[in-house]
Amino acid sequence: MQVSENFAVDDFLRSCDKPFTLKDFTRRMRENGFNLNQDESDAYLAESPYVFQFESGEFITRAAAFTGKYFSFTLTAEEIKNKMFVPGHRLMPFVDEMQNPAAFTFICDGKKLDSRVGEFRKETALDLYRLFGEEYEVQYIASDPALSNLDLAAVDFELPSRVKITGCDISDFIDGIGLTVGDRILCRVINWDKGVIEIEPIHKERENNSGTVQIEESDRERILWCEKFEKSLIKIIETEGPCSTIEEQLAFTFFDNIEILCTRNCDSVENFLARSKKIGLELFGVETRLWYKNQIVPAVGSWNGSEMEKDPCELQNLTFKIPEYILDSYLKDFEYSKEKDLTVLMKRMFPANFALTGEEKKYVFLHIAERYAIIKKDYNYFADYPVGAIRKQALSLYSRVSALVYDVESSSAQFNQFPQQELVILSQLFTHINRILESMNSNPDAAVEDEATLELSIEGMECNYEDIVDAIRYVVEKQRRSDFTVV
Repeated sequence: MQVSENFAVDDFLRSCDKPFTLKDFTRRMRENGFNLNQDESDAYLAESPYVFQFESGEFITRAAAFTGKYFSFTLTAEEIKNKMFVPGHRLMPFVDEMQNPAAFTFICDGKKLDSRVGEFRKETALDLYRLFGEEYEVQYIASDPALSNLDLAAVDFELPSRVKITGCDISDFIDGIGLTVGDRILCRVINWDKGVIEIEPIHKERENNSGTVQIEESDRERILWCEKFEKSLIKIIETEGPCSTIEEQLAFTFFDNIEILCTRNCDSVENFLARSKKIGLELFGVETRLWYKNQIVPAVGSWNGSEMEKDPCELQNLTFKIPEYILDSYLKDFEYSKEKDLTVLMKRMFPANFALTGEEKKYVFLHIAERYAIIKKDYNYFADYPVGAIRKQALSLYSRVSALVYDVESSSAQFNQFPQQELVILSQLFTHINRILESMNSNPDAAVEDEATLELSIEGMECNYEDIVDAIRYVVEKQRRSDFTVV
C-alpha cells in the first residue's frame, strides 16, 4: 500500500463506530479514492491491531468495541501523596496502545483535568508499567516528558532511585471528598482516536473515621469479577496462546466477555494479578506474557498447531524472507563499505545452503542490480556516514539470525522438537532486528539520535543469539543426520 492509502485505512479503523463487513470496508476505501481489491482489504484487516473479527465474519474496530465501556483501578499511597494518578498500563487494552500514557486527556463532569508531575520510587514506577512487559517498562517510563533529560543508554537502562512521572491531577478529589489509598478511579473511553477518558472517583466510606472499610455489595461483585476474568483469560490462553503482546491477550479477554467484565463494579487487572494463584507474568523468550504461574510459555500449543505440523506462518514470522527494506539496507551498506562486486553481496544476503536454480539466480541478481542502480543514484556517503556503522552491525546480526531461521524452516524437524524457549527467542530476535532495520531505512536521522540505545539493543540481541544458536543447531544437525540415515 501507498502511504496515503495507509492513512486512509487507519483513519477509517480509528473512527468507525459500528460493525462492518469486508465489502463495507472495500466500498468505503473506494469512496475515498483507493481501489483495494478483496484480498488486499482482507490482508490489511487481518494484520491490523485496531480490529476484532466476529465468528460471523463481520469486523469491529477497537474504537467501537471499547468506547463507553467501564474499567477501573485503585489508588496507591504514593499517588495519594502526589495528589495524582499515573495512567501507566492501567488503561490497557481500552485505549490506543501506540499512544504515550502521558498523552491521554482526562475529564470529570465535563471538565478537563490538569496534568501533574509527581516523584515516585523506582519500584512503584515499574509496578505501574509492568503490563507493558519487563522488557519495555523502563522505556515507557523514560518516554515520559517529565524525564526528557534522562539518557537511558548512558545509565545502561537503569532508572534512578526516584523518577518523575506525568499523570492526572486529582488534588480536588483528595482535598474535597477525601479520596484516599484503596479508593477507585472508574473510567470510560469517550474518544478512542483522540485518547479522551472520562473518570469518576469512587470513595469508600470508612467507619467513624477509623479507617475501617465497610464491606458492600460492590466489593462482593468485584470478587466475582476476578473469578470471571480469570476464566475468560484462561480461555484466551488456551485458544490464542501467548499472542503478540500482553496487551493483545487482554484485548481478546475483555472483548470475549465485554458485557460481563466491563461493569461499574469491575476490578482491575493489577488487583487480579495480586490475588490470583493460577496466573502471573511469565517469561516468553526475551519478553513477558500472562500465563500459568511458574510454567514455561511454550512456542507451540493447541492455538498454533494441534497436529504439530511445521507451518512457519504459525509461529509469528519464523520464515526466511528478504523484504525490500532489507535489500535496500544491504545495498546502502554495500556503498558505505565501498564494495564493487554485487555477486559477493548476493552470497552474503542468502544463507549458505539456500537453494536457487540458475534461472532464479539470474532473476534475483537482475532485481538486485536494478535496485542498486536506484540506490546508487541518490546515495551520499557523507550523509549516510553517521548511520552506516550502526546499520552494518545490525545487518551482521540479521545475517546470522536469518540463516538460523532458514535452517529451522528447511529442517524436517517439527517445531515441537526444538527447545521451546530458544525457538521463541529466535522468532523474537528475527522480529526485532527486522524492525530495527526497517526503522533505520525509513528514518536514519532518528537512528543517529538513538545511536547509543540502538548499539546497546543490538549488543543485547547478539548475546541472546549466542545463548540459543547451539541448542537450535543441535536439533537441525541431529535431524539432518537422521534424514541421511533413512535415505
